[in-house]
Amino acid sequence: MAKSLKLLEEDNRIQLFVSGDGLRAELVVKKPLSEEELSSYEELKDFLDSRGIVVGIKEEVLEKGKKLLQEEGRHLIAEGKRPQRGKDGEVKICFTQELEKKWEENEEGQVNLFDFLKIPEVKEEDVLAELIPPGEGVPGQDIFGKEIPALPGRPAKIRVGKNVELIEEGAKAIAKVAGRPVMVGKTISVLPIFELDGDVGTSTGNISFVGSVVVRGTVQSGFKVEAEGDIEIWGNVEAATVQSQGNVVVRGGIFGREKGLVRARGDVRAKVIENATVEAGQDVRVGEAVFHSQVSAGRKVIVGGRGLAVGGKIRAGSLVWVKTLGSPMGTVTEVMVGIDPALREEYNYLVEELEKVKNQLAEGEKVFKAINERQKAGKNVDSNVLKILEKLEKTCQLAREKKEFCEARLEELEEIVSGGEGKILVEEKVYPQVRITVGNLTYLVRDEIPYASFYKKDQEVVMGSFERPRS
Repeated sequence: MAKSLKLLEEDNRIQLFVSGDGLRAELVVKKPLSEEELSSYEELKDFLDSRGIVVGIKEEVLEKGKKLLQEEGRHLIAEGKRPQRGKDGEVKICFTQELEKKWEENEEGQVNLFDFLKIPEVKEEDVLAELIPPGEGVPGQDIFGKEIPALPGRPAKIRVGKNVELIEEGAKAIAKVAGRPVMVGKTISVLPIFELDGDVGTSTGNISFVGSVVVRGTVQSGFKVEAEGDIEIWGNVEAATVQSQGNVVVRGGIFGREKGLVRARGDVRAKVIENATVEAGQDVRVGEAVFHSQVSAGRKVIVGGRGLAVGGKIRAGSLVWVKTLGSPMGTVTEVMVGIDPALREEYNYLVEELEKVKNQLAEGEKVFKAINERQKAGKNVDSNVLKILEKLEKTCQLAREKKEFCEARLEELEEIVSGGEGKILVEEKVYPQVRITVGNLTYLVRDEIPYASFYKKDQEVVMGSFERPRS
């Protein structure tokens, strides 16, 4: 019967070391055995079995067996499998924050060379980031065959900054406002303002943004700036287009060269307006002067500073307030108050459309009359002509329906126009060739008039002395 290797341990010729975690076993051969001695001892594999070491036995042990006892030194004889920690959780970013310059074709295959700057933007409640949960990991096994549980991965955390909130117990981050998403370090924020250092021109292309826009420069001719929020221009606006769903502030002037357009749902403010079209849903406030421009405001147009308003047309819902209206040279200048300019435009449009429809119906009646006379005279009417008549009848029916609509809507608008109240205030002087309209009543200025106000009374435009409004 073979001797147990335990005897060699007791004689301190070999020593078995097992790591505290049970993942490694090493055999130290202090005094190697001779060939003659070796033959009387059990196999090394049997010795390990007796110690319960059954997993991860090294190939060397299986190949050499107890002959390993003839080699002095330290031998790794078994090694378990360490558990693998689960993959750490991650934050999946659902946006890009880099500005992109990219030309795109429209449906007709055309490319607008000015539309190439793509500003990253998100809407309110858009998902900005999502958590990817950590992995569970892979269990290990020690040399005794015992399973070692795996540790799960470390959970990630979404870090939020301004205008971002966590939902679903921190599993998602969403935008609280519309704007440009950014990451500073690992913190996600949404900036409701896009800021451009410099001019809007060939180097930037057109600007379109879901929030507000600040341009620290000039909007050059031929370019556009559009925003769903406010727009602030530190320089001038040339023959360009600026459109905002909020307010527009131009620190310099608007010099449109008869092509420039500035439109805002709220207020428009500028130092000077010259040869431009300016439209505001609320007020237009000008620091110095308005020259030869089309200016309209849902409420007020106020020109401060020098207070000049020369040439063009100014329209306001309730008030126009200037210092000087017109010029000594008799420049034709038109000022209209008492009705929202949008309603006045609708009124003028419907008047034109009604006239077109009436002409269309009149021409149709001529055709019908000519055909009827031909039939009464006993003359045959070609089948193609009858088909044309059928189409003409349908066209006329549509025209009659449009006529009814225009007349009904014009009747409503006429009540508004005729009842329109408003006031035009001139602090210093109004010159000849200024046409003043309050509601549906018009007054043509033929002489210079100082310190005047114009308003409607007893169905006519009357003139009074200037009185500074209370608000």
